[in-house]
Amino acid sequence: MYGLSREEFRFALLIGSSHFTQHAYYRLLPPLIPVLAVVLAYPLWQLGLLISLYQLSSGIAQAPMGVLADRVDRRYLLPTGLALTGAAYIVFAAAPILGEQIPAATVLGYGFEGDFLIMSLAMMIVGIGLSVVHPAGYPMITDNVSDANKGKLFGIFGASSKLGDAAIPAAIAVLILLFRWEQIILLFGVIGLLYGIGLFLVLGGERYETVPAGQQRTETQAVSSETPRDRRTFLYPMTAVYLFFISSMLTTRGLNSFLPAFLVAVYAYSLQIGGVAVGAESIANVFFAVLLLSGALMQLVLGGMADSHSPRRLIIYCMTLATVGTVALATVDLHPLLLLFVIVILGTGLYGVNPPRDALISDLSPPEYEGRAFGYIFTAAMVTAAPLPTVIGYVLEAVGMREGFLLLAAGPILAALCIALLYSDRIYIEKPDPTVETSD
Repeated sequence: MYGLSREEFRFALLIGSSHFTQHAYYRLLPPLIPVLAVVLAYPLWQLGLLISLYQLSSGIAQAPMGVLADRVDRRYLLPTGLALTGAAYIVFAAAPILGEQIPAATVLGYGFEGDFLIMSLAMMIVGIGLSVVHPAGYPMITDNVSDANKGKLFGIFGASSKLGDAAIPAAIAVLILLFRWEQIILLFGVIGLLYGIGLFLVLGGERYETVPAGQQRTETQAVSSETPRDRRTFLYPMTAVYLFFISSMLTTRGLNSFLPAFLVAVYAYSLQIGGVAVGAESIANVFFAVLLLSGALMQLVLGGMADSHSPRRLIIYCMTLATVGTVALATVDLHPLLLLFVIVILGTGLYGVNPPRDALISDLSPPEYEGRAFGYIFTAAMVTAAPLPTVIGYVLEAVGMREGFLLLAAGPILAALCIALLYSDRIYIEKPDPTVETSD
């Protein structure tokens, strides 16, 4: 983090903790699904519905949260969303008790018990609470660090999310040995509620800029900002970025959903440690963790590079690595060490890309509309990509694991082409900046 001032580094840790928390709470329920299936005797499709509900509500809510993030002091918005998430998980943990007072419902011929209805409502609230982090967090980074260090902050922000993704399954693996499922969720619910309150106090006690840029402008600036803009400075390039999101998500959603299954089916690596057999499923999840952790590490590196290199070039380089890694994974019989190397390449390409991607979106967005720009792009991408795991799963079953993963290589290729469009002055012209000379 060379080059950050002490104040910027403190802010980086603070805003990074919010992204860590968001992704940790995104990942809280899936590791508990096997336990819930046994204890509650719900079919897997109903438990999967709980996950779909918070993913869908989070995706839809990010656009309106983006509008609020450009109008409301983010000191009130960001902590409230995370505290609301914690409160919703407390309700989820109490669902077996609260559900006794709720009559069962029948939808399309399927029965839903009262406790499941409470859980469903809680998961929708979780999604809404977590939806505030992107549209509030990104513009707060822009407002609280210098332009020369913004990429580094995006790197810390993005790396924190991957650490949150990896930390929760490991924590659940330990806690499930000591506590019941509802006690675990209650614990995380209380922590989330207290974190939201603490974040509010810290944002108020420190001299961080939380007021949206649009609320700080002078009257002259407000008038000038209403002049017509060339569509090539925002609309056209943001459309290309949206297409980049969808294309790259073809591969990231495929790996997130099916990489462990692919590794078990194709490689089935296992080993013995001190007389204890470590099965193929465990080894596959170790490789999956490496994928996430390598992405987290490379986001720190590429975040710093985004401050001095063209984000477009970095994105294309990342997509090239992702293509090579996906093709190698699908077509070559890899020794465990080579497989580990390929997994690191995939993590670098697919997840390391986030800081230059976010820097590009930030550069395209007018300061007074940065919150809604991030909100809109994440809502559009997440809602559009929601069916991808189902489609990818069907393709893998129809054509086979290797052939299906080879098709996933089309994702980063198309994503790179989308960013390459931004080199055409018919699609993108940079906003003039008299203080910066670019060689891109």
